[in-house]
Amino acid sequence: MTAVAASLGGCSSSDGKADAAASPSGSGSASPSTSAAASAPASPSAANSQAPSSGQSPQSTRTWPDVSTVIMKWRDQPRGVAAPDAEAVHAKSVGLLNDAETRYGSEKGSKCWPERPTSLTELCTGNAAKAAEAAKTSLSLIAHENQGSFATLRANADKVAKAAGFYESRSCGTAPAGQAERDACWDAGWTVAQAYPLLRDGFNAGLQAR
Repeated sequence: MTAVAASLGGCSSSDGKADAAASPSGSGSASPSTSAAASAPASPSAANSQAPSSGQSPQSTRTWPDVSTVIMKWRDQPRGVAAPDAEAVHAKSVGLLNDAETRYGSEKGSKCWPERPTSLTELCTGNAAKAAEAAKTSLSLIAHENQGSFATLRANADKVAKAAGFYESRSCGTAPAGQAERDACWDAGWTVAQAYPLLRDGFNAGLQAR
């Protein structure tokens, strides 16, 4: 377990005086955070994002929902393949995700949360890499399991990895100038900010053979 948690090692850089958001939400349990969000963002309530002022980080007037509409939806699905060692796998995930969440932040405490000034900076790029690493490590914990088990975890890990890959491949950390590109980067960052709640939700679902 020490080796697993260590794979996420390193600490995030300070945001500087512009960054004054809340601390990470998940530090003590494997229960999903009540403010976690899904990896496929819903349509925001506000229509547009304002253009960045010269010399300032771009700020959005869109809103991203705090509460996911899909996390824990697995409770409504029929049971799938049960993993005989689901409890042991779940136990390993607790330290892994709690440590990562404490180090790099989560949800509004993440440097990738769209409404933070760090959202389109290299600080988020670093967090995206750590989220992708957490998704990969999470899947490694179930590599020996039947492919039909841990369906929610597999799907959520894929969402996290794709969002992190998009953020990096589109150079979102350089604050792209185009409005559409910024919106797409903010959406990817929003998913990255939900990485640890999404992965935790997947491990919890696995206990119920979903």
